[in-house]
Amino acid sequence: MFLNRKINFTKLIENISNSLDLMAFGENPSHHALRVGFISIIIANTLNLTRTEKMDLYLSCLVHDVGAVGIEGQLLSEENRNMINLQEHAQLGYEILSQIPFCENIALIVKDHHNASSSSLLSRIIYFADEVDVISRKQEFYNPKDLQAKVFATFKGKSQFKPILDAFLASTQTDAFLIMLNNIDEIKHFLPSYVEDRFIVLDNLKLMTLAKAIAKNFIDKKSKFTLTHSIDVAYTASSIAKNLGFADSDCDLLQTAGFLHDIGKLFVPNSILDFGGKLEGKNWLKMKSHAFYTFSFLTKLGLDKQIVSIASNHHEYLDGSGYPFGLDKTQLSIFDQIMAVADIYSALRQIRPYRQYSLDHNQALEILYGLSNKGKISKFIIDAIPLSIRLWHY
Repeated sequence: MFLNRKINFTKLIENISNSLDLMAFGENPSHHALRVGFISIIIANTLNLTRTEKMDLYLSCLVHDVGAVGIEGQLLSEENRNMINLQEHAQLGYEILSQIPFCENIALIVKDHHNASSSSLLSRIIYFADEVDVISRKQEFYNPKDLQAKVFATFKGKSQFKPILDAFLASTQTDAFLIMLNNIDEIKHFLPSYVEDRFIVLDNLKLMTLAKAIAKNFIDKKSKFTLTHSIDVAYTASSIAKNLGFADSDCDLLQTAGFLHDIGKLFVPNSILDFGGKLEGKNWLKMKSHAFYTFSFLTKLGLDKQIVSIASNHHEYLDGSGYPFGLDKTQLSIFDQIMAVADIYSALRQIRPYRQYSLDHNQALEILYGLSNKGKISKFIIDAIPLSIRLWHY
């Protein structure tokens, strides 16, 4: 049984932000959210906002365009902004974030980030910073005064932005600001010194609820082929464990890990995830990398080692031929093995880009027993898959 634990919520949002950029722009991310975050925090420091306000602002910046990703993709780029309904994607972002525990304040800020008349100072700062980033990307600036003049011309006479504009002009007079704005590595390096990490304390139920919300709204939505995969794996794994006689707390542990097992796919391009044939060479390595990125992501959050292990070892085999670590039966726990079987079973029961049909229960079992005969997975775990098991949905 695992008890309360402290999770780095900032790292969670940062990684989700990175994945959203990858979804929208492929392997050439725009880093728009991070640049907006940098500009916003520079303004926030000059306005002497509180520690909590700055954390809320930074996290909101990172996911302010979550409502546009997937439906508008590269329309988010500065040259295409007039082709999309900015307020509509802000509203959709609010609806998505409202479903994520601990994102209530972030959701409200994001909802108004394209509303120039918003009563929320933080929303107006993001509105302002978003425009500044668009201006800076439409035209090359070699002198901060030139950028300031362009921004001033855009916002002069707009009384609701006067404090924000004044703070921007006061804090961006040096070459250092312009150099950092144009160097994403410098922003990544220095931002942690400008805003603190936020940590949240979760009990078992709250962690499972958060994991399920992340799976539903981010992980499984990454591809049309995986819209219910994580919940299906989570509930299949816990059903197997229950049949094997494990305690409810162990079944809950497996559910939580099941919801998070494919979180590493957030960092794999959709061109790989949705490829309709056999992946080889570099592309196959990219696909396999998702299991490692699950390990890396969950470790950075500060999650229990047991959850990290169960989630990230779902492609390991008993004979050591799996990935990403090549572990064998002496290194894989019973829960690791259950998750591996649940993942394979769920994938077989669902349509995949390389297989335009799903298998029924008996067809899936036939393949699983074949893998067992080859020493890949455990027969007694396959035997524990309930006869009446169904495909699960959110």
